[in-house]
Formats: sequence, structure tokens, C-alpha cells
Amino acid sequence: MRLPAGGGPLRWWVEIVRGLYRSAVLTGLTLLLPAVCLTVGIGGSHVVRSWSEGLSAPLAVRALVGIGQTLMVILWIAVALWVVHPATSRPLAKAARRRAESWLGERSTGRPTGQSDERFDERSDERFEVTYRSVPQVSRMSTGYWWDGHEYHRSEREARRRAKVHARFHDPQLHWDGLWGLVAGVTVLPVAALPLLGLAGGVYMVLTPDLIGYGIALIVAALAAAPFAWRIFRPVAHRFLGPIPRSWLGGRVKELEAIQADLTQTQAAELERIERDLHDGTQARLLAMGMSVGAAELLVDTDPAAAKALLAEARGASATALAELRSLVRGINPPVLAERGLVDAVQALALDVPVKITVHSTVPSRVERPVESAVYFAVAELMANVAKHAEASRVTVAFAYTQQTLSVAVTDDGVGGAAASAGSGLHGIQRRMAAFSGRLEIVSPTGGPTHITVAVPCALS
Repeated sequence: MRLPAGGGPLRWWVEIVRGLYRSAVLTGLTLLLPAVCLTVGIGGSHVVRSWSEGLSAPLAVRALVGIGQTLMVILWIAVALWVVHPATSRPLAKAARRRAESWLGERSTGRPTGQSDERFDERSDERFEVTYRSVPQVSRMSTGYWWDGHEYHRSEREARRRAKVHARFHDPQLHWDGLWGLVAGVTVLPVAALPLLGLAGGVYMVLTPDLIGYGIALIVAALAAAPFAWRIFRPVAHRFLGPIPRSWLGGRVKELEAIQADLTQTQAAELERIERDLHDGTQARLLAMGMSVGAAELLVDTDPAAAKALLAEARGASATALAELRSLVRGINPPVLAERGLVDAVQALALDVPVKITVHSTVPSRVERPVESAVYFAVAELMANVAKHAEASRVTVAFAYTQQTLSVAVTDDGVGGAAASAGSGLHGIQRRMAAFSGRLEIVSPTGGPTHITVAVPCALS
């Protein structure tokens, strides 16, 4: 959260009031489980101490009794938490996720709502998107019993009741929500409650004649801490308010499988393109050239002039076929990219585009070859899109390397309106960059200008 610009002291008072409000909300959301532990612990300690009151025994016996009493209190606390947790953890965690969405600037799917560079600092898309276990359908077996997905029952009513109980109280996500409540109770609660406790204590001291000075100092300290105390919510929420780790890993596996399928389709399409270009272009020209040479062989003795004309035609066809082969090779692996690197290859590519293109680079050395090739073809497609659709007169391509990430920003002064819609070239770039854990950012309002950034994590070679 950023402080509002301007306003002087007013903005600080706004932040102080906001901080106190958020601290109060977090205190309410995280207080229940610690309060249960504290209440049961204190009450249980009084009870178990009464059992051994007045006990006269050797020190070793009293130590064993003390250990037993402590274990008994711990057991009572665990039972109390187990009773309270299933009924309270889910609604409290849902309320905390709503606060995270509102306060941390992230939607419940985990996708940032802002446009700052912070949205790419962590690739934890869908951070707060959780899935609770649904109630399974019950079915009647041939034996007459009802199956709820876990066990058999004599009646449909009992099967439905047990299915609901099992789905609600044996849900791994519910237990993860309970862990959030415990962790937040010992991390978020003490810090978030400090400004409130300091303010309450300061007011009490001010009302006490001999402690007015201390009370004012405590109130000032509490107000100064209010805008910052609640922010401990961010790291704890990011770690414990999302899906259980194995659910996140399962989602990541599905994402990687989708990327693999996209790469397979892209590779197949590229092979089809190469085969089509060879068959329809180079192969046809080589065949025609062979036929021309064969005809010239038949005419070389009877009509030398015609034979010479056929050979000249064959020579022209060979030159055209060679040019097509070179163009095809450049489309597969441009020689300038292999020999001189990404920036020089893009500069050479810019010479063939009918738009003025300026290339800048602050990259100190070459990047990894697979990344270099992927970024080159992404930039080539962006340049082609500018030439076809943007109606731009000037384009700037800027390379940079910061925080182990290569970024390429392509900016044009065209008509704008670019979007990564399904089936578009930008969508294809987005999918190819995902294979390298990269990203594509598009800012293209109607009327322009268009600013597209391709960023890929990589190491310099």
C-alpha cells in the first residue's frame, strides 16, 4: 500500500486510521484459536493443580506429577482446538482471503490488479484460489446398501449425512485453513494488536494522574506504528492462505502439461511449414531445373541456341532455389543469430521491415541459446505485426537484463488496440514464452501508442 500523494499531515492521519482499522480486523480474524488455547490452558492448569494440592512426595514424584499435569493440559487444548477448528477455520480463512484481495491489491485468483512491475515479482498466479472438497453423490448398490464414496450405509439419509460430514470435516484444505489460524495467531495477532493495546494502555495512563506523560508517549508510539503493524499480514497470507502445497504443485503440473502440449503442436506446425516450403518451392524449382538441363542435353547438338537458353533458364532457377533455401534456413536458425547474437540479429532483421526501427541494448553479453532463439522469433513476429497492422512510422526495440531476466520492450506509435486474443500471433508468443517461465505484457490503448514487453528469466553465457 502506498501513501496518497500530497495532503501533508492529513495523509498520515488517513493512514493511521486505516492502519488501526486493519489491525482491529486482523485481531478479530486471528484471535479465536489463541483465545481458546489461552482459556483452556489457564482453566486446565487451575484444575490439574487442584489435584496435587498439598501433595507431600519426593522431588522425583512431584516432577513426574508436574509433567503429567502439563501433558493433560496440552491434551485438553488439542481437543478444544479440534472441536473449534472444523466449524470456524473455513469462514475465518475466507474472510482473511477477502481482506487479502482488498488490501494487498490481489484478486482471489492471485492475479495482481495493479499495473506496476511488482505483479511479476512472484509467479504465484492463483495464489489465493482454493478448492474445497465437494459433497460426493451417494449411490445404491445391488446389495441394498448405500455407498457415499468412503463407506456403506443402510439408508440413503445416513449415506448423505455421512458424505456431507466427510466432505466438510475431512477436507485437507480445511486443515490447511486451520494451520493458517494457528500460525496467524502467533505471528499476525501479536503484531497487529500492538497499536490497539498501546492506544488502550495510553488512554488508561492519561486518565491516571501520575502517568499522563507516559500515556501520551505510548499513544504517540501506537499511532506511529498503526500504518505499519498490519503489513505482517502480507507474507503470512501469501504463505498460508492459498491452497495446500500439493494442490499448488498439482496445478503447476497441469500448467506444465499444457505448455508441453502447446510446444508439441507448435513444433508439428513448424515441421509442416518447412515441409510445405520445401515441396512447393525449392523442390519444384529443382525439378524444373533438372527438366531444363535434360532438354538442353537433347538440343545441344541440333539447336545450340535453344540449349543455351534452357541452360540460362536453369541457372536462374538454381539461383532462385538457393535464395529460397537461404530464406528457409534463416527462418529455422538465422546464421546472424548463431554468429553474432540476439541484438545484432534483430538489427539485421529491422533492415528488412518497411518501418523505421531503432534498436537499443544494455545487455552485457549473450544469453542462453534456447532463450536467444525464442526471443528472436518473438521480436520478429512483433515486428511483422507492426508492419502489417500498426500503421506506425517509428518503432523502438530496447533490450535490458536485470535481476536474472532478459526483457525486450517493443514500442510503436501506431493505432494501438493490440491484444493477445485466442489464435492471434501475440497469443502464440505468450504460449511460447510460458515454456521458458517468461511473460508477455501488452499496453495498447486504442489510438496508441503500443508498448509490448517480453521478459524471460535466463543466465548470461
